[in-house]
Amino acid sequence: MANAQKKLAVVTGASSGIGEVFAEKFAMRGMDLVIIARRGDKLEALAKRLEKDSGISVRVLVADLTDRAALQTVESEIGNLECDVLVNSAGFGICENFADADPARIDKELYLDLIVPARLARAVLPKMIARESGAIINVSSMAGFMPIPKFATYSAAKAGLIRLTQALRGELRGTGVQVQVLCPGPVATPFFDVSGYKIENVPKPMLQSAEDCVNSSLRALDRRKTVHIPHPLITLFVRCVGMLPLGGKLVVLGGGTNWWVGRKRA
Repeated sequence: MANAQKKLAVVTGASSGIGEVFAEKFAMRGMDLVIIARRGDKLEALAKRLEKDSGISVRVLVADLTDRAALQTVESEIGNLECDVLVNSAGFGICENFADADPARIDKELYLDLIVPARLARAVLPKMIARESGAIINVSSMAGFMPIPKFATYSAAKAGLIRLTQALRGELRGTGVQVQVLCPGPVATPFFDVSGYKIENVPKPMLQSAEDCVNSSLRALDRRKTVHIPHPLITLFVRCVGMLPLGGKLVVLGGGTNWWVGRKRA
């Protein structure tokens, strides 16, 4: 169990990528951890390393959060804790034509990328509000700002997560509880292995390491910034595309994973 004298961070998707780096950064700050993911072996290895290196306590929760019963169990577990920071990092996206997508896969993607972070935020917020302190970081994506063909489900879920966080900012004003939605561009993580989005096709200036992404997020949290894009070039790209009419957006983004090349609309 977590040491009552220390602050506690709860991180989903902690077995790799952005979630793993968040766990490492909180451990370096001396915070106890609850780390959550499907891959128990990865979580156990991470827990042992962080406990040894940082002298903290790490609790492992192995759960597939797309399973409704597993989500309810995790909600109950973390809702009973004095959570200081929640990072909703678990998520995935698949590159494919929406008309060809497996309906069950669409359901899981929407559930994990939007419903799960909403439910877990709801689980920890009452105690945060009562203590008048705490923070929630929801990991969204640049895709939340734009309609990316072949990532229709992912774009929709991440857009919803941005709006959820913005609305919570309004509801939580004056409570002492912070919220941030982190909206990275391409980050070198196992996301690419799952999505079919080839990392070698990403222009190198636009690719960011998970460490740089997380460091930028934590600096933005210290500044109480609600919507944060952690890469200056991605910020510029999102702003420029955002000024285009829908037809222009789809010309620029219509190449799917090759969105920076663009293509003519059919």
